[in-house]
Amino acid sequence: MNRNVTLIHPDKSVRYAGQILKAVDIGCLVVVDREKISGILTERDIVQKVVSNGLDINNTCVRDIMSDNVITMDRKKTVEEAVDLMEKRGIKKIPIVENGKLIGIVTMTDLLAFLRKIEK
Repeated sequence: MNRNVTLIHPDKSVRYAGQILKAVDIGCLVVVDREKISGILTERDIVQKVVSNGLDINNTCVRDIMSDNVITMDRKKTVEEAVDLMEKRGIKKIPIVENGKLIGIVTMTDLLAFLRKIEK
């Protein structure tokens, strides 16, 4: 689990979100409003919902294109449960929560690195 989660407010522009993704060299942002997870924004969301539809990146808000049905996982769950959930739901990133609060994120890349490490 990566505890260093990059957050964004839903009212921010897609341009701003893209700048953060590039600066931090990551593929997604967790969208948070009033300390509550309200969505996830991925590079794919930007390409499929903004770029391919010719929307203005300066005037399109994160809330307009984020995935808002966020699947989270309790930190007490196992790696196997995370893999099963990703496979079942077709997702590549899962925010990790403890007592309802965001404490980290697990990505498919994280899981692959972990599995390689335990195979050695």
